[in-house]
Amino acid sequence: MRSMVDVSHDFLKPVLHRDAVMIDATLGTGRDSAFFLKKARRVIAFEIQPETAARCRQAMEDPRLEIRVENHTGIRELDPALEADGVIFNFGWDPAGDHQTVTQPQDSLRAVQAALERLRVKGRMSLVFYPHADGRREADLILDWLKTLDHRQYPCEKVELVNSGRSPFCVLIERRK
Repeated sequence: MRSMVDVSHDFLKPVLHRDAVMIDATLGTGRDSAFFLKKARRVIAFEIQPETAARCRQAMEDPRLEIRVENHTGIRELDPALEADGVIFNFGWDPAGDHQTVTQPQDSLRAVQAALERLRVKGRMSLVFYPHADGRREADLILDWLKTLDHRQYPCEKVELVNSGRSPFCVLIERRK
């Protein structure tokens, strides 16, 4: 079985090209940014833990990568003219970082809303959720909001293991209009 991150990457591949602008809303270990840097023209990554951001900056020295040491709600502050081809969120915490420094559900919802506004037509976004207590609160709040979206403009697909209530799952979104 593929991991939910692998499912996300497969979903985002069609919008990843040499002129693509990609947003990694939750840098963490840098796996998603590294995947984007294989082709993208520009990658904007958000990380709330300065030590984690510094570790990734050192490991991935690339002029196409812009790491912002701030909460992912900073997506709202990006240039209004910026359109992203793809966005990924990996909610939870950096396994090698401080597990006490986590994103908050309301902030995560605002970040997802801002990212959706930045997504170009035919752009794609992936949200990966993990089954710890903080992750469940984020997932519940965001899923409730996603259910209010017009499925003709923003179809959302949930991918999960049906025989495990404690495994990660992802939501895949495409902007159609």
